[in-house]
Amino acid sequence: MPRYFFHTCDGTQDIDRFGHELPDAAAARREAVRYGGGLLRDDPDLIVRDDELRITVTSEDGALSCAIIILAVDGNWQKT
Repeated sequence: MPRYFFHTCDGTQDIDRFGHELPDAAAARREAVRYGGGLLRDDPDLIVRDDELRITVTSEDGALSCAIIILAVDGNWQKT
């Protein structure tokens, strides 16, 4: 079974060195969505601090499988 790595960036980078064995890239993408949801459920301020949460999923050989990007847009933002 292939191994996928889930790297997160929320202003700082957290590199997944262990990964998870999953059946295929589609399963890895679903897991990335669940993972991001869990991070935000546990710490909603995560997205408020940096306005973005990115989960980059790579395969064992380092190739990009997918990226989940969650953005927060402030409706009161003013261009300076």
